[in-house]
Amino acid sequence: MDQYEGLREKLKKQNFPCKYMFKFITSQDNISELKTYFKDAEVKTKPSSKGKYVSFTAVIMTLNADQIIDRYKSLSHIQGLISL
Repeated sequence: MDQYEGLREKLKKQNFPCKYMFKFITSQDNISELKTYFKDAEVKTKPSSKGKYVSFTAVIMTLNADQIIDRYKSLSHIQGLISL
């Protein structure tokens, strides 16, 4: 089974096109790389209270579920990236 199958099922209920919010927790070291994957997005970052982690939120206009899943797959190589 594809690890994205659960997400794919949830996205079947979504009406497209729509704005989709990607949320991640990561280290400060990964922020610049993440931003290269979201040049087309509204991006917000917020450091954790102790500064060890950064929350990264990106909102993009999506046309279908595959576009969202493909974006997650393109980020899967980034070490220490937690998808929310």
